[in-house]
Amino acid sequence: ALRAKREAAEGRVCVDVGFWGGAVPGNLGELRGLHDAGVFGFKCFLLHSGVEEFPHLGPDELTDALRELRAFDALMIVHAEDPHVIDHAPPAHGAGYRDFLRSRPRGAENLAIARVIELARRTGCRVHILHLSSSDALPMIRSARHDGVRITVETCPHYLTFDAEEIAEGATQFKCCPPIREAANREPLWRGLADGTIDCVVSDHSPCTPELKRFDTGDFGAAWGGIASLQLGLPVVWTEARRRGH
Repeated sequence: ALRAKREAAEGRVCVDVGFWGGAVPGNLGELRGLHDAGVFGFKCFLLHSGVEEFPHLGPDELTDALRELRAFDALMIVHAEDPHVIDHAPPAHGAGYRDFLRSRPRGAENLAIARVIELARRTGCRVHILHLSSSDALPMIRSARHDGVRITVETCPHYLTFDAEEIAEGATQFKCCPPIREAANREPLWRGLADGTIDCVVSDHSPCTPELKRFDTGDFGAAWGGIASLQLGLPVVWTEARRRGH
């Protein structure tokens, strides 16, 4: 698969690109080979990814994968939301953004990140938390770093720019996972970026056809989850940072 993607990209890309491997149930023995072939690292989900061919890792599988990656100092990047918290939250449905927000509570992120920290501490593996939206997790990330855990974290332009209070009913263009949270959550993310707890801002660009966003119904439960904003990320973050005195 890696060879096929490289061949498809050859001569057709206009920027520097690289490939990531996937850490999924049953492919532990393939990780070293992918690393040696040049992937940047490995991505895993801790809950259903929404894509059937990319299943998530359970706690024991994650532990085994981190131990394996530690052996050759590879990086694991993690979509950190706890499946049990989300399974017990109200399901996403309808056009109300508040209902969607309740379906992906901060606690799902916080618990998953705490688990990743402890497993990284135990195994010594390098880990990176993808698209952080819950500012609640920042203190434990700081604490883990102080203890020598090798952890980095990113956030996204949409978490630094928008807030849940302003998202209109049926505005599914704002659906992403983890979700855009309240304004009171956004400002600590800016402080975490300023003090270096958050290492970088990334697009998490996730385009789709308009039909998949379900503008016909405005149903947050049925709409594709992803923000398409690659062309806007730099000016938006620049403008918002300058407004805060950076």
